[in-house]
Amino acid sequence: MEQSKTSKKALRSLISESMEEAIKTLELPQPGKKVKKLLQRNAKQLASVYAHILKREDKKKKKAEKFMEDAVNGKAKKVKKSKDRKAEKRQLEKA
Repeated sequence: MEQSKTSKKALRSLISESMEEAIKTLELPQPGKKVKKLLQRNAKQLASVYAHILKREDKKKKKAEKFMEDAVNGKAKKVKKSKDRKAEKRQLEKA
């Protein structure tokens, strides 16, 4: 299984660089100190959200792989019967 962990700091630098490049392609005046600070803050927030999303996806992937391994090895948990199935079973027993 591959480890695809990415730090928030690396994500933040990637996001800020790409935002700066995108802004440079526009015909705008040179960004001042306030604009750079705003870009850094937004990049930090985006990196945090993106890192959280990556973490959740990785967790889901690991859970699915573990489930498949357990199913192959015969260690799968028993599934609880739903109320509908129990009601159908009672009706069949009455009939």
